[in-house]
Amino acid sequence: MSAKIVLRIFLVVVVLSVWLYWDFSQAERHSWSPYPSFKPLSAFDAMTSASTKVAIVRSDDPELPHPIPITDAAITYDEIESMVRRAIELAGGFDWVIESGDMVLIKPNIVDPEPPGSGEVTDVRVVKALIKIIDEIDHGNMRIVVGEGSPRPMDYEMKYQSKYSSPVWEKIWDAAGYQELLTDPYLAGIDLRFSNLNGSPAENPWQDLVEVEVPGGVQASPQGGTYFIHKDVLDADVFITVPVMKIHEPGITVALKNQIGLAPSTIYGFSKTAGTPQDGYRHKLIHSAQAPKYWKDKEIVDLCSLAKIKYAVVDAIACLEREKTASRSGGVITNLVRMNTIVAGADPVAVDHVCTRLMGLNPDDIEHITLAERVGLGTNDPDDIYIVGADLDQTKKKFIKTPAAEGDFGQTNRVWLLKGPYGTEGIDDAINYPFIDNEAGVRPVAGQDGWSEPIYFTDDRIDLRNYFALSSGDYVVSYALSYFDAPKDQEAELWVGSDDALIIYINGVAAYTYQGTRSFSDGQCYSVKVKAPVKAGENTLLVKALQKYGRYDFSLNLCEPETNPNFDGNRIWGLKFKTASDITSVQQHDIATAMTFDLYDAYPNPFNALTTISYTLYTPQLVRLKIFDILGREVKTLVSEHQPEGKYAVHFDASHLGSGTYFYVLEAGGDRSGAKKIVLVK
Repeated sequence: MSAKIVLRIFLVVVVLSVWLYWDFSQAERHSWSPYPSFKPLSAFDAMTSASTKVAIVRSDDPELPHPIPITDAAITYDEIESMVRRAIELAGGFDWVIESGDMVLIKPNIVDPEPPGSGEVTDVRVVKALIKIIDEIDHGNMRIVVGEGSPRPMDYEMKYQSKYSSPVWEKIWDAAGYQELLTDPYLAGIDLRFSNLNGSPAENPWQDLVEVEVPGGVQASPQGGTYFIHKDVLDADVFITVPVMKIHEPGITVALKNQIGLAPSTIYGFSKTAGTPQDGYRHKLIHSAQAPKYWKDKEIVDLCSLAKIKYAVVDAIACLEREKTASRSGGVITNLVRMNTIVAGADPVAVDHVCTRLMGLNPDDIEHITLAERVGLGTNDPDDIYIVGADLDQTKKKFIKTPAAEGDFGQTNRVWLLKGPYGTEGIDDAINYPFIDNEAGVRPVAGQDGWSEPIYFTDDRIDLRNYFALSSGDYVVSYALSYFDAPKDQEAELWVGSDDALIIYINGVAAYTYQGTRSFSDGQCYSVKVKAPVKAGENTLLVKALQKYGRYDFSLNLCEPETNPNFDGNRIWGLKFKTASDITSVQQHDIATAMTFDLYDAYPNPFNALTTISYTLYTPQLVRLKIFDILGREVKTLVSEHQPEGKYAVHFDASHLGSGTYFYVLEAGGDRSGAKKIVLVK
């Protein structure tokens, strides 16, 4: 045998060995994790349609005592205080949130030894203004605590870490200017103290840490249902989150993400994903340590559930794009975005929704926002968010996204109906074989004809292998279907990731086909971007996937076309995924009942200034929605127009009315509904 033939055989063996190793590693990489990545959508029963206010106040607001340009970097404390006051007032005030004698915990965002105005830490001037405003409720009788659990240690915390060779903080958050609040004459007579949420006192940092269960159940499964929390968080009558607005790996850092600071580093480690030897490394935040399963957003939601946030006041004065830390060149912060804005509201999910849009992103792409809404922490529905103060569209700027894949991609659709798996034995071209009739045009109903109930997947990778309980040697085909509503006819950018063959149908047409095998590696959310048309109204989305060599997962998002890679990856604004077809539902509706509309109970009710009235039209018709007082006098006409069929939500702002009982009446198609009662309480 010649040397050339021997060399060729050797190379073939090497290539085959490498291929088999890759195949095995890809197929087995999920099997070690004991934590499921899916649950029935019905497991989430806490979502509400409560209306809420979010205030946006810019430094050039003409109602401020001394308006200044939003580009003015020399903004003063007095100007910031006036902005904080106006934002809180517009958002509904503190009267219904804070009472005399309450313990109020203010949670800023303090990461690194950075000065105020760097965009990396909450500007201490915002917190100072907030302290003053809270104390004015009952001067000297309000118990105000500023608490943070920084990822940077102090002297007595050094034994709980190994990453840093010397202490970062000389005093508690000294570099960020917080230490000066304790001696500030402007705050004289105020009951104010600091709380190191990492653990206190210095001689026994675990003394004030308590292990507590997450109400409603844990979202980050590796945490086992409990977290350690400083007792000040649990004892607070009112918890106010005061973050700085910036881009971060989970997409953004604002009101919700700020609660990572509640996890005490003397238990969870420096950093908080490391654990501590004193605890036997038993407790740590997982974040991305179990890639491709990511737990960071679930941990954020868990900690927010423990915090029971009553208010969010966002420092959007100096913000950061690209990353959470200030990046300098020649002493200048190169990723700073000056906004000179304060955002405030009682609903932290709604506040994050607004801030995300202010940064030019889609809130539906931020997992901790959408998940927080599902567990009942607030609303992410723009129809239920009443923005007051500055105009959002005139204030927003496009922030450069994080280069991390998670932030670049956005969020895959998480809700699906599943069918399968189908064995492929004896079928040569399984991905193109029709395992179900009319597969491209199928419009299933959940729980019928072999389709699953609605399933929610907890990761950007839709894990078909674990859902169907497959092993590495199973060669199968299965289907995943979702409906979605799109705001208009347009060409979308379809972002797709997979390591095996799949076909994606949109409205019965193959929008993308892949028939090979590729490496869909950890830290990667997509493999390709392709153009795909969507239509206004309801669309169908069907993924047909083959399990052969890889680990049998895929990711998918429908994004706005964007030529600048710094900004692309945003889901189409207004596009909503769902697992039930409105068209099918209307077809199933009993027309014989002659119902032309449904009118629902207002929410909230009783309400304080703002409530939402919802109804469904089953046919196009003339609609009049009116408010009457208890004497039958018309107070306001909310709707008077011809409307197409569909679901509607109308906000009623009664801030100008007195407390009492009112009624709302819907007239449509010549019919008149019974009056429904609402109670305004101020």
